[in-house]
Amino acid sequence: MDLLLGEPRTILVALDESPGAEFAFEWAVKNYCKPNDVLHLLHVQRTTDDFGINPKWRVPADVASQVEHKTEAAAQALLRMFLDRASLAKIKCKGRVVVGDEKHEICKEVLWVCADVLIVGSRGLNRMQRVFLGSVSEYCAQNCACPVIIVKPTAEGRKFNSNGSLTDDSTSENHIPGLDGTEDDL
Repeated sequence: MDLLLGEPRTILVALDESPGAEFAFEWAVKNYCKPNDVLHLLHVQRTTDDFGINPKWRVPADVASQVEHKTEAAAQALLRMFLDRASLAKIKCKGRVVVGDEKHEICKEVLWVCADVLIVGSRGLNRMQRVFLGSVSEYCAQNCACPVIIVKPTAEGRKFNSNGSLTDDSTSENHIPGLDGTEDDL
């Protein structure tokens, strides 16, 4: 084995439809992954209850089934897109979709794949938003059984296309929360 490559690492990247997750994936591929690493991609699909389809409301079963089918198809398409991009970058990659609460499922997946590191994106919430909405990345940083890298693009680097994907300019600067001392990262 090449001494410069070291031992293969298991890297878990949590994905959703957000630009922050896409930035985390791009950052991991361009800045963290080595040729012999194994990249695991995880997308946590929400349950139909998360979309307001509650059995107490007596929503017709066919409507609930249609919503569930569409969310499953969207989750698989999202995962396939990222798997294809990892393949183009010549990175060994595996992917999985699970159903449940994002923060708990991500922490379980860290244990399941024996991840050496978890890489997650940031939605850029301010302190008040984190209080009301909660922060998946913050929860993972406090509860995962491995180191967690929270990737957050700088304000000037957040340039997204109309379809929500990042432009090439946004990856020109890498910002690692806590290293530059800005208060909103703490």
